[in-house]
Amino acid sequence: MGVAGHLRISLDEYDEQIRVFVPYYDQLVLGAAAPLQWVEASAPTIVDLGIGTGALAAACLAVRPDAHLIGVDSDPAMLEAARSRLRDAPHVQLIRANFLEYELPPCDAVVACIALHHVATPHAKRSLYLRCANALNAGGCLISADCFPARHGAIAARHREAWLGHLQKTCSREEAEGHLAAWAGEDVYFPLAEELAWMSEAGLRPEVLWRHDGFGIIAACPAGEGVSVGERQRVG
Repeated sequence: MGVAGHLRISLDEYDEQIRVFVPYYDQLVLGAAAPLQWVEASAPTIVDLGIGTGALAAACLAVRPDAHLIGVDSDPAMLEAARSRLRDAPHVQLIRANFLEYELPPCDAVVACIALHHVATPHAKRSLYLRCANALNAGGCLISADCFPARHGAIAARHREAWLGHLQKTCSREEAEGHLAAWAGEDVYFPLAEELAWMSEAGLRPEVLWRHDGFGIIAACPAGEGVSVGERQRVG
């Protein structure tokens, strides 16, 4: 099933409805692209996992117009939407593939927004992070924007209530509960602490750049490098 089908919307509704469904969507997209300004490579190669309609890719190219961007998605309709959105960008390559099976090329950044929650098991998530770490050039980074709930039950429950509150701006409580229940069949949100631990196990040094109501942005650079993306942002 494609992402639009998973969300029970048509593709031409996607860019509007994703903002209805996902709190802080615009902050997540822009915040995931912003750290690319600190990637020192000239003409960096950026791999966008689960490119969707190309919103994050467009934001990345706005920050780094010199980049070569590779967008990976298994949904052909999404790839066509991304192709249309990015048609004026000169250095974009779109690949139809499951990003869990795609062989990552050497690159300077791996980015994803509201995509990696489709990785359903800890083993698969660990494997993906290791593949990202191995693909990153010196000075590169992995950036993931998604929902990273708390491990503590009471705090996680508050995060869920905040998401339901966002959905209830446009639907009833019953409908909001139904949305989350329906999406749970394909969407898996691991606690933030576990995500950070798995990135560290893969040889990355993760930092939380932004987080609110369980949604957040993590940047993870290869361990052992002098200054990470997050530190550059704080001191820059």
